[in-house]
Amino acid sequence: MTSDSAPPIERKTILMIATRDLRGRMTGRKAVLRTTSDSLVGLGHRVLVAHFGDAQHNIRDEEANLNSRIQYFSLMGPRPWELVRQFVLEFLPGRKSLNECLYASKRAEKALRRIVHAENVEIVITDMIRTVGYGELLNLPWIADLDDLLSLRYRRIAKERRGLDGLLGYHKAPVLRALSWFIRPAARIILDKEATILERREITVARQANVTLTVSSAEAMALSKASLRPVSATPFCVQGPDHIAPLKTRVRHLVFLGGMSYQPNRNAVQMFDKQILGQLRSSGIHDITLDVIGEGEESIRREFSPNVRFVGYVEDLDHELQKYKAMLVPELLQGGIKTKIVHAALNGVVVLAHDSAIEGMGLERDINVLTWYSPQELAALLRRIQGTDSTLDRIAENALRWATVTFGVKQAEAKWKAHLESLNESCPKTSKGIEMKATELSRAS
Repeated sequence: MTSDSAPPIERKTILMIATRDLRGRMTGRKAVLRTTSDSLVGLGHRVLVAHFGDAQHNIRDEEANLNSRIQYFSLMGPRPWELVRQFVLEFLPGRKSLNECLYASKRAEKALRRIVHAENVEIVITDMIRTVGYGELLNLPWIADLDDLLSLRYRRIAKERRGLDGLLGYHKAPVLRALSWFIRPAARIILDKEATILERREITVARQANVTLTVSSAEAMALSKASLRPVSATPFCVQGPDHIAPLKTRVRHLVFLGGMSYQPNRNAVQMFDKQILGQLRSSGIHDITLDVIGEGEESIRREFSPNVRFVGYVEDLDHELQKYKAMLVPELLQGGIKTKIVHAALNGVVVLAHDSAIEGMGLERDINVLTWYSPQELAALLRRIQGTDSTLDRIAENALRWATVTFGVKQAEAKWKAHLESLNESCPKTSKGIEMKATELSRAS
């Protein structure tokens, strides 16, 4: 090996414990998780994914080669009596957040112990605060990917009295729907309590995990300050298309990207439909239609006016986005990376973002994104989109450059390589130590 050659990477067996299957229909959180699995495989590591929820069989052909290099396991969630027990003994006394209780399963615990022992797992990565209990339990080198700081999200929702849908993950079980109706009258009290517990648990996890990540660099700094431990931003990448259609050839004006089962997305589109649209008409914009790309049940679609057109879920997102000149990003819950903005930028779609929606993303107003605060400001931007503004091409080109540099595959792999090196420094493990740990897990299971 020459002096300037990189040292060979020591191949590790890494277990990701996910709140959902990484395969199938893409969502914002899945995109982050897929970045993790793809980057680790790209670095030469062996990746196992143990996930809650149904296995996804709607897998696109181009995923096949990568999926064959990742081994998947399904985990069983808690039984109804376990949920009741967790609520009474863990949530009410303030020991665990409700988010953690909904994923605390003895069956999952036993399955994970078996996987760790049988597959000689060396590193564990947990998904969100919801699965951190398993990182604490397995007692292996542990990376806690917290996604957003849910404590901030719940505190904000309680203050603004927003809807409860989607707050507890993607559970569809009748017992959880019943629980939602039960807690709705006391939602403000429970949300405040949940936020308080989450804040304490996030700090605890940051102190216990060997590496802690959040998708937002601003939230990483906040948690690092509160816990007095280093916290980093989660690597994220999106692969863009090979070809981008020129703006002047696009016939549709405005699109929104996001599924309607996620309450913040629904709130954003409702705000446009019920409030902003009327104010746009007062400003002289009468012929605007917002197309929504993303799944949405018929009962939800009926809530909107004819000015909101539902395209539904599309398999080829790049092809669909390149039909549009602009993407609307209304005021959303602040937090991490808005994957919709990255997809838009990679497809040459000009982003019209509410001023609050680009926080922490490294975007520059009037350089690679157009921002608005009031409906009157949005109306002015829409006139530019409907007209022949030559500066829009420059905005789109700058956004494409920003997305490619910031969210490229090589950048994500480099960041994950650095996180694994940091993990090794924080908890060096000899092969003997790993064998001893596997023996302990075998005895426990």
